[in-house]
Amino acid sequence: MAATVPASLAFTWIALSATATIAAEPWSIAAAAATPTVVREECASCNATALCAAHQKAEVAAISELAAALKSKDPFARKGAVTKLAELDHARPVGPSAEVAKLVAGTLDDDVQHVRVESVKALAARMHPDVAVPALTGALGATMKELAKMPFGRADWDGIAGGGAGGGPTEPEDPKALERRKKREELHALLAEQVAAIRTLPDDRSVTALVELLPQLTRWHGALLDATAQGLIDFKARKGLDAVVARIKSSPVGDTGSRWGGPDKTGATLRDLLARGLAETASEPVPEWSDEEHPDWDRWFARNQKHFKAKLGKYGLEQMKAATGASPSAGS
Repeated sequence: MAATVPASLAFTWIALSATATIAAEPWSIAAAAATPTVVREECASCNATALCAAHQKAEVAAISELAAALKSKDPFARKGAVTKLAELDHARPVGPSAEVAKLVAGTLDDDVQHVRVESVKALAARMHPDVAVPALTGALGATMKELAKMPFGRADWDGIAGGGAGGGPTEPEDPKALERRKKREELHALLAEQVAAIRTLPDDRSVTALVELLPQLTRWHGALLDATAQGLIDFKARKGLDAVVARIKSSPVGDTGSRWGGPDKTGATLRDLLARGLAETASEPVPEWSDEEHPDWDRWFARNQKHFKAKLGKYGLEQMKAATGASPSAGS
């Protein structure tokens, strides 16, 4: 059982032990819900820099139980433990814990998709940035590599495009291609979550991660392409905006489409995102899009780059506290 906290304390950490429920493997969803949780009230003995002895003991007990749950064979139990760790972390009066964040980060490569997604969301939700930033940017790179290693043959394309040149199915669906397609869709959904998370962390490592992803995305990635570019535009870092301009320059002008799809509007779309995002930043307006030829993007960037940040620096605990309005002295 978790440590008992004296009822006289106004700030109470209640560690609900799931020992009896989870004695046998695998865990059930109900067992995951019974993992230690934390109820936060006020404690006269805790302050912005340290927990009192009783609450520190209760926290250690709760973390120990949840760390064990992360090793469960049941993915719902692992996901539940990630959620509870995030709740525990948010309830800490002294700010986010690097130890708790590391436990969550350890599940970013879980075998099950919904566990990985839960971990991404948890880390982006004000968990310790010294852990969250490198963990999330690293996970994005790992997902990109995982996608790159997946074979993509005619059977994969036929399934996506609806068959052969005539547009209809030419042969039965390849079971292996179907399996690959499902896995590919899961990884793209995971990429979307990772990009959304990284966009909340203004750090040079975040910029680098999105810069490396952007040229690998095509118009077929739609919302993911837009979100990645928008993240770089919002950061307003010189390196990131240079990458967006490069992606616009690589997009075709005057494209009329083909049997595989309509005209490629990637360049015009990204140009509009850039114009809106920099409306109050650049000294000169973003060049208008033309279906005849590209404007002189190099000249525009050279004249306006002084308005963009050369570096964002490190997004650490102090920066996170300032952004969220929390006490800058909190956190461990």
